[in-house]
Amino acid sequence: MDTTNTWTSTAKTLHWLIAFLLLAVWASVELHEQVPRGNPWRDYWIIAHFTLGASALAVMVIRLVWRASHRPPAPLGGRLQQRLATAVHGLLYMAVLAMPVTGLLMRQLDGKSTPLPAGLAIPAWLPANTALAERLEDLHKEWLWNALLALIVLHVAGALWHHWVDRDATLKRMLPGRRSR
Repeated sequence: MDTTNTWTSTAKTLHWLIAFLLLAVWASVELHEQVPRGNPWRDYWIIAHFTLGASALAVMVIRLVWRASHRPPAPLGGRLQQRLATAVHGLLYMAVLAMPVTGLLMRQLDGKSTPLPAGLAIPAWLPANTALAERLEDLHKEWLWNALLALIVLHVAGALWHHWVDRDATLKRMLPGRRSR
């Protein structure tokens, strides 16, 4: 394992970019649902939701490729903490990947294209299957969303535990501005 004491600037950038994108994806869908049907802002926010979701998927794939090709800093904390962190990270990565994939499949199986900025769209290429689309909608909006929220809470709680209880550098190593050595 690499003994550097902090994450690389690329890893930090990808981490915080994904965090920002997830917040923006959530905000865009909430704003979409606050705007009445027929108002052009409703369409704007749903296009933003799809675009931000696709961006989160792309950045997460880049993050996983980066992580596979670059060793992380040596973990801090005991064996149980390291195992819990590994499990939470793995499940978090899966949830972040699954959210946009299920969202796109949901629209595809509903026979709908997915609008993007500048009048672009991902056309519907799968045969319509509304029953499966409804199941995916439930998976996307209820199960994966709630799992993602729970995993984010666990991830943040773990970082804060390291910072306030263990008093180690786990949280500080991921903060922007700290250089790797």
